Amino acid sequence: MSNRIPESFIQDLVLRSDIVQLIDGYVPLKKTGRNFVACCPFHTEKTPSFSVSGQKQFYHCFGCGASGNVISFLMEYAHKNFVEAVEMLAARLGLSIPQGDYNAKQAKHTSLYDVLRAAMDFYRHELEQDRKVLTYLDERGIDAQTAQRFALGAAADQWDRLYNHLIHKKFSAESIAAVGLSARSDNGREYDRFRGRLMFPIRDRRGRPLGFGGRGLESITQPKYLNSPETPVFHKGGELYGLYEAEQLTRTLDYLIIVEGYMDVIALSQQGIVNVVATLGTATTSEHMQRVFRLTSRIIFCFDGDSAGQKAGWRALEAALPVLNDGLEISFIFLPADEDPDSLVRKQGKEAFNAYLDNAMVLSDFFFNHLSQNVNLETPDGRAKLASLACPLLEKVPLGVFRTLMLDELAKKTRLSASSVQKIVPSNPAPVFQRPSDGASTARKTPVRLGLALLIQYPHLVQYIENKTLFKEVVVAGIELFAAVVDYLQTHAKQTTASLLEHWRNQTEGRYLERLAVEELMTPEAGVQAEFKGILLYLQKLAAEQTIEMLWQKASSAGLSDEEKSQLQLLIQEQKK
Repeated sequence: MSNRIPESFIQDLVLRSDIVQLIDGYVPLKKTGRNFVACCPFHTEKTPSFSVSGQKQFYHCFGCGASGNVISFLMEYAHKNFVEAVEMLAARLGLSIPQGDYNAKQAKHTSLYDVLRAAMDFYRHELEQDRKVLTYLDERGIDAQTAQRFALGAAADQWDRLYNHLIHKKFSAESIAAVGLSARSDNGREYDRFRGRLMFPIRDRRGRPLGFGGRGLESITQPKYLNSPETPVFHKGGELYGLYEAEQLTRTLDYLIIVEGYMDVIALSQQGIVNVVATLGTATTSEHMQRVFRLTSRIIFCFDGDSAGQKAGWRALEAALPVLNDGLEISFIFLPADEDPDSLVRKQGKEAFNAYLDNAMVLSDFFFNHLSQNVNLETPDGRAKLASLACPLLEKVPLGVFRTLMLDELAKKTRLSASSVQKIVPSNPAPVFQRPSDGASTARKTPVRLGLALLIQYPHLVQYIENKTLFKEVVVAGIELFAAVVDYLQTHAKQTTASLLEHWRNQTEGRYLERLAVEELMTPEAGVQAEFKGILLYLQKLAAEQTIEMLWQKASSAGLSDEEKSQLQLLIQEQKK
């Protein structure tokens, strides 16, 4: 998104904002030492573990791991997207977002949202007089209050009723087509995409309609469900139906149930099971997972118990593996073959569905149960087959405790040693998504890692780096990222931890830097400068040792030039000192 709003403006916005003042306006803060604390707004707790640093312009919860800067807070707490958060901060500071490509696109998107809202309002009005749709809702047990909460509507079985209404409202034919509400026949006539259907508006977290789903009411209607196509404001592979409605009923999403259908969401919500969303006629994707795991640490998938439901569950599991880090939990419910969430909760009630929730199958059990089907684990061949099926999947799991436990379980089932399994499943050190940890990292505290952590938490330390070529001369793990941070700080003056991390937002490196930003350092604040200078000295010595080794190797093979001989002699003399 920062390629649409100039990064310089975003950085200036972060630097000029006061995170303590911003958060205190939403969550009352209490000063404790140099920081401010409160009970975390992102999870339920009795003892404050949410800390806000005015120096770093950064917040972190030691309970749930939530962390970020002013933009992150507005995105997570106020449920704004990136652009909306930037707009809110700019308004607070009385700043105007620079004109250009961003404003042009934003204005275009705003007009598209207006078209979609007008269509949603029209469909809702049509519902009042559409006897077929009203009868259908009554037969499905959906009351008027629930229909209103989900903004259900009706599309008349007429050729261009909505299109003519929108044209009358002064919307252009191009904008109506752009949001997927109309299409053009072979003879050039515009017609409504949705006709003779119960309409489900798909809304973002601000309540703005992005697109629609429509259910045909006649048995001959093909297809039974029809969704809006991909548009400039609607990407169905990343959207979830019912998320807006769920967040209106509860601020804290302790878990989210993901089901397959619109009516499943509505029926469960009406019964008081409100933490429920649905994918939009597509298989669950890693993008869905990433979005949900920013809201909660637990997902419960609910599928029909037939073969199609089992296949859908397995596809969801495969999508989850690359994003399943420690602290995240996924489980599965498979209902009886002749039931779906809608039918079950209508027949048996909320308690019966909650019983399935209480007995949900954890991911590890589903994983090994599924792969062990038709595999005889009493024979070497069967155990080898299980290993061949499991290993490619476990490669996708990020490094951590969960991955280790899964490999241990595979070792037990195949009767291999844990070390043998570790050897045949290569490491996957770069997860697609990682929920911010509590800072208690198990990573080895190398000098480079410590130096980078110090630099992230105290950006002013960059002034003590005199040798700008040092990071090109030394070869050691993590030095490339260290060099990139140094380069950024040297070219962007007066940075804070918050503004520095903003530069790496939504990048794999940014997740790592965010963990370093909240990592507890053993160095007292008075000794930070000396510690950092000591690390620079260590890197200088390491660079000299590596250069000497390289020159000795070259001398024994190809020989050295006079310049290289002088360089080697000088380095040896400095090393002796």
